Amino acid sequence: MTSPSAAINWTPEEYANFGVKPQVSAHSYHDLPLFSDDVLIKLLDSYPRENLQAHTMGLDPTNYADWKQVNIRKETTGEEMLAAVRCGRMWLNLTHLEKRNSDYAKIIDGMYEHLDENCEQLHNPKSMHSALLISSPGAQVYYHLDAEPNMIWHMRGQKHIWMYPAMNMDIVPQNFLEDIYSGEIDEDLPYRPEFDELAMHALLNPGDAASWPHNAPHRIQNVDLNVSLATSYSTTDIYNRQYVQLANRFVLRTLGIKNRSMDETGFLPALKRTIYRALNRLRPFKRRVAASYLTDLELDPTAPMGMRNLSEPTLPVFARSDETHDLENAELPLQRAG
Repeated sequence: MTSPSAAINWTPEEYANFGVKPQVSAHSYHDLPLFSDDVLIKLLDSYPRENLQAHTMGLDPTNYADWKQVNIRKETTGEEMLAAVRCGRMWLNLTHLEKRNSDYAKIIDGMYEHLDENCEQLHNPKSMHSALLISSPGAQVYYHLDAEPNMIWHMRGQKHIWMYPAMNMDIVPQNFLEDIYSGEIDEDLPYRPEFDELAMHALLNPGDAASWPHNAPHRIQNVDLNVSLATSYSTTDIYNRQYVQLANRFVLRTLGIKNRSMDETGFLPALKRTIYRALNRLRPFKRRVAASYLTDLELDPTAPMGMRNLSEPTLPVFARSDETHDLENAELPLQRAG
C-alpha cells in the first residue's frame, strides 16, 4: 500500500493553500490496482446496494431537471454496471466508502493524517464521508456546493472542473446556502454561464487532486470514462458554520429577519448557535425531505444509453434504506460527491 507521504508530495505553498484557494495538485494513488477494471467490478459485485447510487443527466448545464435516479437491481453484476457506464451517460456513486471497504478506508485515513500534519490551517480534520465515482463519457455534475468541505482525487480518464469563489452571495444566494445546510434542498444552485468568468477551470488527468475552499461551488464535465475518489472532512470550525446557517434558517428567517449575519466567530454567532441547539432539543425543527427518489429508469447495459424505461415509477434499491431518509438526525446533508 502506497504511504501518504509517498503519494502526496506537495510544495509548502500547496499545503498552505489547501482549503484556502482552489488548486490542482499531484498525487500517485491512481497507480494503485484498486482503481483497475477487475478490482472495480469485484467491488461493485459486493457493494451494499443501499450505498450504491446511479444517476443520469442531460447535456445542458443549466437544466437540473435532467438529473435523474436510475434503479440498480440487486442481481445486477459489477460487470454489467461498468458496461452500462461505458455506453451511457451515467454516474455511479459508491457512498460511505470509508465504512464499506477497509482497503480504501486505509488510503482515506492516511490522506487526512498527512494533510493534518502538513496543513496548519486544518486544525485536526476528521475524515467524514467518501465516495468512489465511476462515470460515463460526457457525464456531468451540475453547479452545486456541498455543506462539508470536500475534494476530488482523480484516478482515471479526463474531466473538466470549474471551481467558483466561496461564500459569494452574488453566485450563491443566502437562502439556498441555508437550505442546503438544513437538508431542505439538494446541493444544486441557480447557474448562469457567465459565472464561469469567476471560476478557476482545470482539465483533470489521472494523478490530479482538485481542492477548493469550504462551500465553494463547483461543476464537472467528463471527457471520457472517469474514476475518481471524493472525500470530505470535518473540524470544529466547520460545525460552527453549520450551526450558524441552521440558526439563520430556522430561527432568524422564521422571525422574518432579512439581513442575517453569517459571521462565525464572536459572542453573537455563539449565542445564535446556543439558541438553535436549545430550541431544537425542546422541539426539533421540521425539515422537508429534499430529494424525490422515485424513478422510471433502470440500469440495463443492453439498452440504449445503458438503461431502460420502467412501466411505472419505483423507489431505487439504495433509497429503500432507512439510513437514506434519516435527515432529522443527520449532522450534514448527503453530498452529491463531486
